[in-house]
Amino acid sequence: MAQGKQEISPLEKWYEAGKNDPKIGASLRLLLGHALVAVFRNNRPVLSIFSPEKAISLAQRLPKGILPEAIGTWLAHPEKYAKEILHFCEKSRELEFPTEIDLSAFSTGAVDMRGVRCPTGSVRARLVLAGMEPGDLVTFWIDDGEPIENVPRAMVEDGNHIVFREKRENYWELRVQKREIK
Repeated sequence: MAQGKQEISPLEKWYEAGKNDPKIGASLRLLLGHALVAVFRNNRPVLSIFSPEKAISLAQRLPKGILPEAIGTWLAHPEKYAKEILHFCEKSRELEFPTEIDLSAFSTGAVDMRGVRCPTGSVRARLVLAGMEPGDLVTFWIDDGEPIENVPRAMVEDGNHIVFREKRENYWELRVQKREIK
């Protein structure tokens, strides 16, 4: 290696080769999903997380501080956060969860999207539902204003069913049933 030149990782080489591909955002999401599968398997091998979609869905439900908070934003705008995604994927094998956290308890927990602006909220909600089985229910906590207007609309447009919608103190609780496949 030449003096002063920094070697780039295989993931960075992959990204550089494909960054102009119109599907690079989907590829980055998939890459992040696979890294999350590895994180869950390394930390809790008894969890049955086998797909990137399920791993992404579970990652969105975990309490703050277990995974980088920005993962939801990275997923909504992967091209913008490609460097962060690549860095996380490269370091994902080193990530350890606190032993007292029961991850299986969060597989059906609420997705806290308070503070998430549009259109990121709709994208994140769609990603959570992508990792769920048809007919499964999920609860979202969403801010008033644009988020409560746009997220439910996106869910219905995708064929999902809003089964509960109620204003809480300073946010909305929205329960969505993933569409059944016919």
